[in-house]
Amino acid sequence: MGKGFEIDQISPPQDYKTVLIFATGSGISSIRSLIESGFGADKRSDVRLYYGARNLKRMAYQDRFKEWELSGVEIVPVLSQPDQTWTGEQGYVQAAFARAKKIFSPQSTGAVLCGQKPMAEEVTSLLVADGVSAEKILKNF
Repeated sequence: MGKGFEIDQISPPQDYKTVLIFATGSGISSIRSLIESGFGADKRSDVRLYYGARNLKRMAYQDRFKEWELSGVEIVPVLSQPDQTWTGEQGYVQAAFARAKKIFSPQSTGAVLCGQKPMAEEVTSLLVADGVSAEKILKNF
């Protein structure tokens, strides 16, 4: 069982302008709740969701992506086993983030991670190496 997210640790939006969200597999369910409950994405300058799934058939909530984007969340879908028509990010979310690596101000960056433990550990290492406080990295375990 998860323990929920202490979202107050990365609030208010004017202090934590960047929120990086990482979800894999069924972890997207908790992230969906976070996004749709309104955590101030529209008041932050950079909110990105790196969402990993095996393929598009296994990527839940695609019908909500447009709504999430309108609320201020940039969606970065990452497929580990895409078909030949896929032109987006491939591999794992931590690798996609490492390639993008756009953290402009580590002091005003928070992160929310929900998914497999190895992904969470790798992403945490990347974020901490870039200067993001470990206390501002919220995990589902």
